[in-house]
Amino acid sequence: MAWKVIFSARSRNDLEQIVKYIARDDPSAAERFGSKLIAQAESLADAPELRPRLPQKPDSRFFPVDSYLIIYRLDSEQRVVRILRFWHAARRTRPTR
Repeated sequence: MAWKVIFSARSRNDLEQIVKYIARDDPSAAERFGSKLIAQAESLADAPELRPRLPQKPDSRFFPVDSYLIIYRLDSEQRVVRILRFWHAARRTRPTR
């Protein structure tokens, strides 16, 4: 049985900012990449527990997609994957919830 994937407000904002940034150079590429990030996040519904945990936040996991990390948390009782952030790997600061 698949898990339900929920996008937090912060992850939706991250996604919007990523798409806006890429769109400055190539609007169609921005739309394709935004769709790719969403599709990859939604693919976590099949087996979210297989991805590694964040060392600094053991209750959170990550899934790399190109230069980005999809950071998420599981609610095993409700079988929910909560997408917390879309985080560019080049950022120097650690992601927050």
